[in-house]
Formats: sequence, structure tokens, C-alpha cells
Amino acid sequence: MKKKLYILLDNKPGVLSRIIGIFSQRGYNIEKIIVKPFKKNRKISEALIKLKNSKNITNQIKKKLLGLINISHVKIIKKK
Repeated sequence: MKKKLYILLDNKPGVLSRIIGIFSQRGYNIEKIIVKPFKKNRKISEALIKLKNSKNITNQIKKKLLGLINISHVKIIKKK
């Protein structure tokens, strides 16, 4: 099942590489990633990551991402 993760993260060096590291350590594949500054606050960026994983794996990734200091919000978006 294809899903997307919407993530709000601090706009600081190294934060995106830590996010990617969570995926690579577990052997999960990212199909597409888009990162841009958040419109309301330039100190925050928003990322949209497209995945093709099971619900269980996606929930595990969400928990790991929320454990990172520089991540403030993670939302799973199911693709219809």
C-alpha cells in the first residue's frame, strides 16, 4: 500500500540526513521526497515522503521519527 509521511522538522543542517538514516538502517525504500521551507515559519521545513510499505512498518517509522529531537510533527497520509 502506498502512503505518504508529512513531517515538520527544524530547518537545520543534518536533520534530513538523520531522517534518511532511519529508512536506510532498516532497509526501507523511499520512492519520493520533497522538502521545502514552511510558509509560516522559515525556521521549520516540511517534508513529504512517499513510501510503499505495510501499515506496521509505516507506524514503526513514525515512532522512530518522533523520537528525533528536531521533528515536531509526523502524519501518515494514506493514498487512495
